[in-house]
Amino acid sequence: MLKSRLALLTVVLLSCCALSCRRSSQDYLEQAFSELSKNPPPPVDQEAQETIQRIISDLRRNTSQRKLYAAEQTEAAKLGYRAFPAISPLLRDPDPWVRASTIAVLFQLDRKRSTPFLVGMLLDMAKIQYRDDDVFVDTTVSRQAAGYLAAGFHGALSFITPLDEIGQPQAEERAQQRWWAYHLPYCDWRDTVYGTQCWLNYQAVYSHIPADDLAKQQKSDPDKFKYVPVVWAQGTQFSRITSKGQPMHLILTFQNFGTEMPPVTDHSKPGTHVFRMVGPDGREIPATPKLSEIVKNAVIAPPVYTWNAYGWDIDLGSAYDISRSGRYQIYYSYLPPIFQRISRYGQAFELQCWNGRKYVNYYDFLVN
Repeated sequence: MLKSRLALLTVVLLSCCALSCRRSSQDYLEQAFSELSKNPPPPVDQEAQETIQRIISDLRRNTSQRKLYAAEQTEAAKLGYRAFPAISPLLRDPDPWVRASTIAVLFQLDRKRSTPFLVGMLLDMAKIQYRDDDVFVDTTVSRQAAGYLAAGFHGALSFITPLDEIGQPQAEERAQQRWWAYHLPYCDWRDTVYGTQCWLNYQAVYSHIPADDLAKQQKSDPDKFKYVPVVWAQGTQFSRITSKGQPMHLILTFQNFGTEMPPVTDHSKPGTHVFRMVGPDGREIPATPKLSEIVKNAVIAPPVYTWNAYGWDIDLGSAYDISRSGRYQIYYSYLPPIFQRISRYGQAFELQCWNGRKYVNYYDFLVN
């Protein structure tokens, strides 16, 4: 009897877990639809309604023939957000061709307002194959959404996958989804020669203030934004996985997203570089004598001038013993010299690193 109850409990728990996973994968899309219902566009006139119905009809006709559809750009731009209540429900259609084509139409209608819907479609792995000239292209609805997101974003994108998710199915798509969902409030939308594009506002990100509210905050408290020091980390091999015996370097990039140029500092009185390495067993690893030499030869002397960036390449394999397999975390901060600490330029540089889920104050990597 006890075994039966345990087996039943296990089935229930697994079912609940599966249901939870399905719900979580739909959360971003549901949020987009919820926001649309809360902030609907004004009603459309008869002419616009007829245009919308024609687009839907053309879309379904194309997709029934296994062809991707895109609306005429001028026509779509004229309709804009007004067409979203009629077009966006097609994202829930069972046919992946319809969903893939709907992504394209929403992007044409309004890049900014389509973004939350595109983020919601990043886990849609349904496959489609279309012909481009004489070549057959295999893709997914997810890739279509990711492609439009990239087209609407200014600058290169790199999405970090959490170490514990690397190698899992759809891990990269989940990483993209989390990155976009977190950063969208910190984006400025600008009209460019390539259409309306999303520019990440780093001052908003590191101040934890939505981009739409930043100007108001800067006006009410200008001193807070005169000096915004940040240091972020990146592995030189652009991978956080390495093998035993392989060199492991870390680049620390120092930037100041403040509005005022800092004064020239007295470099004869340097600040303090504080490092701490935690090993696979959760214990702190003592630094080797080499770390003192690395710090002594550091060329970084904050405060950093406004919007400039300085990189510092550190040989972690020389500074610490990283010969064991497992996950490592390195923490870093820069403490300005004592004479500066009474001013705004005495703020510490704290490590800010996106780990695939959120911003943390460490950089982690895996040794196999």
